[in-house]
Amino acid sequence: MSDTLMISVSGMRGHVGTDLTPELVARHAAALGAWVRTAASPQVAGAAAGTSRPIVVLGRDARTSGPMFSRAAAAGLQSVGVDVVDLGVVPTPTVQMAVEHHRAGAGLILTASHNPIEWNALKFVGPDGIFLDAAAGERVRALAEQGPPRMGWDGIGEVREDPDAVGRHLDAIVGLPMIDVTAIRKRRFHVALDCVRGAGAVAMLPLLERLGCRVSGINLEADGR
Repeated sequence: MSDTLMISVSGMRGHVGTDLTPELVARHAAALGAWVRTAASPQVAGAAAGTSRPIVVLGRDARTSGPMFSRAAAAGLQSVGVDVVDLGVVPTPTVQMAVEHHRAGAGLILTASHNPIEWNALKFVGPDGIFLDAAAGERVRALAEQGPPRMGWDGIGEVREDPDAVGRHLDAIVGLPMIDVTAIRKRRFHVALDCVRGAGAVAMLPLLERLGCRVSGINLEADGR
């Protein structure tokens, strides 16, 4: 394992193509799915409606390696009999909220946060929408090292998309009791916005528009560059 692959309680990050490869992502995604399948109850495991398969929510940031790793992660999760709810490019908190919305067994976020473009990372979220604690993180890593048990042809999970996750997140924000939307709209604030070409662009601009703000924006393209 490379010296630049950094492992923490909630996941791992490294350089794309050397430390972090599709094979590694698929194996650790499968381990997360296998951990979910060991949950004590169907509610905790996030069993999909009409099936006995648990659910894992998958989201990513705008990095160029994101589509590749997202496909690898989805394949790993499917291989252990987990259904995947794919959010696409979304901010990290949107994934955390979607885990609770879908009553999922876990969430997997592909993002290296503030790190440069050559980095990417896996971040594991529990069924409560919070990053895994030390014990759960160690169990997922152990499953990855052992090789999680895979399903046969008749046990493979399915993938579906959730295009409404950001909208639900924004609804929740403007619905907070401490947010006076009417007062904010009356002020017609002029906001300078720099999304540094990241996933924040898919949420920040529509949020400010909902609040009636005039926006002068740069780097709004969510291409990770």
